[in-house]
Amino acid sequence: MEVFKSLESVPKETAISLAIGNFDGVHLGHAEIIRRCRSDSSCRPAILTFDIHPRKFLYPEFAPKSLTLPFEKYAFFKTLGVDFVIELPFADYFSMDPLKFLDTLKQNLNLKHITIGFNFFFGKNQKGNSELAFWWGRSSGVRINVVEPFLKNGTRVSSTAIRELILTGQMKNAASLLVYPFLISGTVRRGKQIGRTLNFPTLNLETPDKIMPPDGVYITQTVFDGHQFTSLTNIGTNPTIDAESKQKIIETWVDSDEIGELYDRKISVYFLKKIRDEIRFSSKEKLAETISHDKEICRKFMESNKIEKLPDIFKD
Repeated sequence: MEVFKSLESVPKETAISLAIGNFDGVHLGHAEIIRRCRSDSSCRPAILTFDIHPRKFLYPEFAPKSLTLPFEKYAFFKTLGVDFVIELPFADYFSMDPLKFLDTLKQNLNLKHITIGFNFFFGKNQKGNSELAFWWGRSSGVRINVVEPFLKNGTRVSSTAIRELILTGQMKNAASLLVYPFLISGTVRRGKQIGRTLNFPTLNLETPDKIMPPDGVYITQTVFDGHQFTSLTNIGTNPTIDAESKQKIIETWVDSDEIGELYDRKISVYFLKKIRDEIRFSSKEKLAETISHDKEICRKFMESNKIEKLPDIFKD
């Protein structure tokens, strides 16, 4: 899947069905927008988004942390059948008149459809909305599809609601609203290797610039090189009895004896359920005992839950 950084760089020969939005987290409502965008097989489905969340640009002190990093989000788009992404610099468009913005899209793209959510606002002072887009489409010959709120168990699915669930460690509930469970991805780094002395070697990731679940131990799925493994992940500042650093640490134990060392390799860790808070142990024996208990909880969870195949976001 290609990512274009300007309207001018998008191929003009192919008819386009365009979904517009931020799509943070890629939840079930976003998936419905993308499904509607893909409904005309004569058009290439594409997504238009911006290089920064509007709130981070306009009100940085109030902007929430993202649920997904851009490359994670784009990998999810690909699995949902999107052909390409147009990522525009928000600074160049936020003060543009809404009708001029739509006209600019029409002038630069072979545009047949635009699909947006019911609460999509755009242009100068956020005066553009779905109603304005609908009437513009009537006069310009572009079909405007407006997707109504997506409900799950009677509650509207939103990135805001999912953030609240993640911040309180409700990963299973969050996953039920997302296309794929919340993930942390990155390059495996060397840690203190204390887990190896307990026959519990871990893969260490740096803390990404995104929303983070609370400290604790989680049942996870770890994906790399197209393979998927059951795993346990600890997030915290003192995950072992010897650690004194106040820096946030992410450590993942993978339930496999075959993976070997993965230093400098890229992995994705998907969070399924929190099983306990972080604990500082008085001895290695206490730590080993608790790890055994965590493994048993993980095993029972996997026996009673069907886990889908999850994307390897680093795989071309």
